[in-house]
Amino acid sequence: MAHCLFISEIQLSIFQWIFVLDTSHEKHTAQATLAALARTCSAFRDIALDVLWQQFGTIARAIQCMPHDLWGGDLNTRSESGCICLKLHRHLTKDDWNFFRKYALRIRHLSLATQDVRRGKTLIVDIDDELLACLASMDATQPLLPNLTSLEWIIYDERDLRLIRRIMTKSLTSLFLEVWAISPVPNLQQFISSIAPACPSLRKLTVHSVALSSHLRYSVSQTLCHLHHLTTIHCGVLDAEVFDHMSRLPSLIELKFALQPNTEFQNELLFEQLQVLDVHAQDIASAVDLVSRMRNKLTTLSIFSDDHTGASVLARLFHRLSTSVSHYSLRRLQIMVAERPPHDSFSVLKLEDLQPLLSFNQITHVHLDVGCGIALDDVAALELSQSWPNIVQLMLNKFLETPLPSSMSPIGLLCFLKHCPNLMELTLEIDFSFIEEQDDRSHYWVGDTSHQHLSVFDVTYSKIHDAAKVAAFLSGVLPRTVHVLYSWIHALDDQREYAERWNEASRLFMRMKK
Repeated sequence: MAHCLFISEIQLSIFQWIFVLDTSHEKHTAQATLAALARTCSAFRDIALDVLWQQFGTIARAIQCMPHDLWGGDLNTRSESGCICLKLHRHLTKDDWNFFRKYALRIRHLSLATQDVRRGKTLIVDIDDELLACLASMDATQPLLPNLTSLEWIIYDERDLRLIRRIMTKSLTSLFLEVWAISPVPNLQQFISSIAPACPSLRKLTVHSVALSSHLRYSVSQTLCHLHHLTTIHCGVLDAEVFDHMSRLPSLIELKFALQPNTEFQNELLFEQLQVLDVHAQDIASAVDLVSRMRNKLTTLSIFSDDHTGASVLARLFHRLSTSVSHYSLRRLQIMVAERPPHDSFSVLKLEDLQPLLSFNQITHVHLDVGCGIALDDVAALELSQSWPNIVQLMLNKFLETPLPSSMSPIGLLCFLKHCPNLMELTLEIDFSFIEEQDDRSHYWVGDTSHQHLSVFDVTYSKIHDAAKVAAFLSGVLPRTVHVLYSWIHALDDQREYAERWNEASRLFMRMKK
């Protein structure tokens, strides 16, 4: 064997490429190759096992490497998923612990439940509470998984806190917690508060809860105040006091959270290095106040609101965005409003309201589902397409049927096709009556305009009367498009007619392209 292959750094590089070159989802070939290398060559054993266990090591697999008379796998017939439960068959001994320890040292990533594939069937491997308790009680002077860097855990009740305390190590850099408990979990607040001292190097923290109490919210907020190296935070509602600390973190890149109603901020929020901001606000006004206090270089901004929002409030938000976020950094913008407006208070966004957004000339993804109409004509289409030449995805009111007819004709569609060469997904409501009224299907006025990258075209609630003419026009200008979608619903009596026509147009479109 070549002498260079005895160098651990070269082995590590080669063995990591084994995973890269295996493009399958389960990576069975990569696992089998590394296992074979570890078994057949003593010079490769340690590095091959390190790479194998860093990628796929779990507590369940470490248990399965222990003596077979210690544990057993029983098929849990009560589980619809066919869960295999590892159960303890005898008491743990010091030798058993040493077997477990040998592999536990190599584990870097951990989730309590792990998926394995056997004989073509996906099986979920679970671990019996008694077995977990025995592992947690062994050698309490040492961490159970001393080199763990990433942990995912689901908390249903107090039993799920037993083992996780033994796993929280100072080497942990990523922690994902989901609290699925409906009733209060004793000691949960205490556990949340212990995260910062137990894992001072934590860089990514995610805490999700189906029912985040005010006490738990306080514990999460206080924990964040004592973590100083965070790059990613995904949490629910946070106390207002924690924002000042988060805004001054030089490492924070991604922040996802929910705003309390009527939250007031006293100071300017720096967030100088923040790139990704995802805010869930019950009212847009709170999100507007938050954004107006920020001076940053966001690349991605997402705002979700549960309340109906008028066009005037959204216009103020767009203006605040243009003065708070760098025009050259923002690439993705998503604003979604869950509540639909009553028909007697329907408002409409016009081009002048969207004008502040046109200053973001490097933007690539725009998704506005804002609970009010967006009235754009062909002139507006030309201005948007020229202001956003790098746009890849543009989605405007995919889920909102407006009482106002669309003012954009196929000419506006051609503006996007001509000026946005990278466009891959487009969602717009178009008035196709101009096409349907023409007798000549050659469409000479289109010239040689066609788009080579658009793969999805969604017409939302565009009305249609002549499926054949519309399909012929679209097949000429969209030769690479795979899907023509629409939002009309077949099951609703007042929408069935348009749904059936668009279904026919989509079918003809695919046939004409061939």
